[in-house]
Amino acid sequence: MRDEMVECTANDVFAEISIAIKQETGESYARALRFLTRLFNLGFPKSYQIKLKSPVKQWLPIKGLAKSGTHRFFANALEYPDLYPFMEEYAKAAMEPFEWYADTEGDKNCMPGSYAVFGLGLRDTTFLPLVGEYMGKVDDEHQSVQNHFTIAFTERHGVNIETIPTLVKCNDSMKLKIQSDMEHGLNVRLLLDQVRGLPYYQVGRIVYLIWGGTDKLKKIAAKAEGERAQWLTDLAEAACRK
Repeated sequence: MRDEMVECTANDVFAEISIAIKQETGESYARALRFLTRLFNLGFPKSYQIKLKSPVKQWLPIKGLAKSGTHRFFANALEYPDLYPFMEEYAKAAMEPFEWYADTEGDKNCMPGSYAVFGLGLRDTTFLPLVGEYMGKVDDEHQSVQNHFTIAFTERHGVNIETIPTLVKCNDSMKLKIQSDMEHGLNVRLLLDQVRGLPYYQVGRIVYLIWGGTDKLKKIAAKAEGERAQWLTDLAEAACRK
């Protein structure tokens, strides 16, 4: 695809997409996003990378991400709110378990769609369902960058009735400093409602991330009063093998 605003070239042999932004406008990035989405809908390899030609260098405010052309393209596009629907459409087409961007490796590995999902999730809570869909697909045995996203997400949006369901799905391997927030008001009750029906080991993992383990949670529950004490106790019990 080539016009006065952008030039996009796709090489399926090397799984490489070259994007040259001729005019730094939202429409230029919109055309490139539509190009990407169409490629994946046609079966282009999802373990791909973007070679970006643009003078703009934006990065997502998340530690631990590779500083690549692929990352920069989506961080640049994120500056145009009108493009968010196109970014969501791209992410849904690109996300695929056990696939990774070709310009990442080791602890910076990330599933295609990651940068778009992370950026949208930080910018607007409207995209919490997209974040949940992403977390359901990510292979957390071979990828850990979502841990850094979860921390940034919590710092940006906090712990509340809107974010707790998403935080439950972001049960990564890093401790979150949200214990005091989670114990505030009805948050414990909301968390308890979210984990009902989950296997005990998944609940245990969430309890560990927040409180450091079921033993510590039980001690906190023993000192609590009223309904809050019961909710904490029920949560501790849900994290134990029956």
